[in-house]
Amino acid sequence: MTTTCVSGYWNITNKHGNQFFSWFKNTLQINCPYVFFCSKDMIEIIKSFRNGLPTYFIECNIDEFYTYKYRNEVLLDPLHCPSAELNLIWNEKIFLLQKASIINPYNSEYFIWVDAGLCSFRHSSPPPTIFPNVNKVKYLSKDKFNYSSSNLEIYDENKFNIDNVSNHHVSGTYVLHKNIIEKVVELYKIYLDKLVLNKNILITDQIVLTYIYNDNKELFNKLCHGYGEIIRNLY
Repeated sequence: MTTTCVSGYWNITNKHGNQFFSWFKNTLQINCPYVFFCSKDMIEIIKSFRNGLPTYFIECNIDEFYTYKYRNEVLLDPLHCPSAELNLIWNEKIFLLQKASIINPYNSEYFIWVDAGLCSFRHSSPPPTIFPNVNKVKYLSKDKFNYSSSNLEIYDENKFNIDNVSNHHVSGTYVLHKNIIEKVVELYKIYLDKLVLNKNILITDQIVLTYIYNDNKELFNKLCHGYGEIIRNLY
């Protein structure tokens, strides 16, 4: 397969309570091979929502994360990030993508991070057709970070510097060719280490990625605008 979706779920304090299990009836029906990270107790539950679609499970606990070392350092916010575990999951996404690309059970070229409760399909099912559309894959860059923009459709460094929680630019759903993943991971480590030292910054993955974007715009390839819309765009 050309493409593998990478996702994960851990039952922790989050922004949406128990709504995930109602969303999974739709969001986990994307017709694409998945590598799915979760704790042992979640494997059979997630498998039931995948309904036989190809899924490679990797048992993984939060205390095994690369980001676990930051658990006592991350800034929390009752609205945007109610638990340290949620923050660790957000910032672990790129490292999970890296692990999936190393194992590469479906011999894929591209790896897409797809949130388990992807907002685009919480209330309606994704198309039953095979994802992604092979005619759309040709628009993906092999040497850039393919993304959809989030709150700031047009990036404004001044707005981001004033309020990065509300004015980030890079959303948390993205597509990377296997040959660029290591480069992005190393950049992410550098920026994550630097930002953790600033106790006034809420370091979600979208914020970290926007800081990277600010300094490395040539590394990014924007496909569309909107949270999760890169998935719709590739159907």
